[in-house]
Amino acid sequence: MRYSKVNIIKALLLAPLPLLFLIALLFIVVNREYSLYSIFVVFVGHGLVYLAYCILTVPFSFIFSILLNRYSVLNLLSICISSLVIATPFFVLFGWSHTGEISREWWKMYTNTWTILMALFPGLCYWLFLINLKDKKSKTIDRTMVSL
Repeated sequence: MRYSKVNIIKALLLAPLPLLFLIALLFIVVNREYSLYSIFVVFVGHGLVYLAYCILTVPFSFIFSILLNRYSVLNLLSICISSLVIATPFFVLFGWSHTGEISREWWKMYTNTWTILMALFPGLCYWLFLINLKDKKSKTIDRTMVSL
C-alpha cells in the first residue's frame, strides 16, 4: 500500500497520544490526585513529553516511513521494528534526564516487558491511524484493483 506524505505526518503526530493519555489517567488515579491543579500539571508534563517525542523521533520516523513507503513495505511488522529502533535513543535520553548518566548496559532496557510495550504501542497506533487516514480516492482505487 502507498500512503501520502500528509497522512504519514498526521499518523506520526497522532500515534503517541493514546499512550500518553492512558499513562496520564493512570498517573492521576494511582496517585489519587483529583484536584484541577494536579490534573493540569500532569497533562502539561505529558504535553512536554509529547513535544520531546515530536522533536526527537518524528523526523527520523518520517524518513523511515517515506523510505519504506517508497518500496511498498510500510506495514505493521516494519513499523514495529522501526518503533523499537527509534524508541532506543528516546528511552536512553529519558533515562539520562532522570539519573544524569547514561547506563553502560543500555541495551538491557529491552529486557523489561513494559519498555517493549511502550515502544510497540505507539507503533501499533501509528499503523491504525495510517490505515484509517487513507484518502477516499485511494480507497476507491484499492476497491477497483480488488475487483479486477
